Amino acid sequence: MHSDLIRCHSLLDSSIEGLDDRAAAVRADGRWSIAEIVEHLDRTYTGTSKGLTRCLESGAPRVTADSLKNRMRRLWVVTLGQFPTGIEAPRHVVPSGELALSTLAPRIAAHLREMDGMLAQAADRFGSGPVMDHPILGPFSVQQWARFHFVHTRHHCRQITARRASGAAAA
Repeated sequence: MHSDLIRCHSLLDSSIEGLDDRAAAVRADGRWSIAEIVEHLDRTYTGTSKGLTRCLESGAPRVTADSLKNRMRRLWVVTLGQFPTGIEAPRHVVPSGELALSTLAPRIAAHLREMDGMLAQAADRFGSGPVMDHPILGPFSVQQWARFHFVHTRHHCRQITARRASGAAAA
């Protein structure tokens, strides 16, 4: 598995370790619960896999023209590893809030492995160039997709850790 995806799994595992469904479902200050954060991450993993499947089935990368704005955003997120706050998640990755953490946690590893396989196939087929657009950051290569998911997962795991430390989700 790609090292960034291994790190995603490790971060998530350690941030939710010992947390029960009741505590993970607590919403604080109008923000997503821990279970909703995990569901959001899971949706991003499966969304990337589905998009890569479409690329592979069509036989071509699915990218649009790049822009300076997208290049600057990618530099900030993918290269520098900084995740901006205050950006609304695309609708297709917003959590439903209907899934318990105990349901989500086992799915994460499987979905990360699935995404890893799709990324490997895309790299074999399309090489090191852009393969698919991110809905906000523009065209990503396979390496950039893996790095994005690590930076994104780390961002949300920090939120989970902060909530647990503040007692918002006492185990």
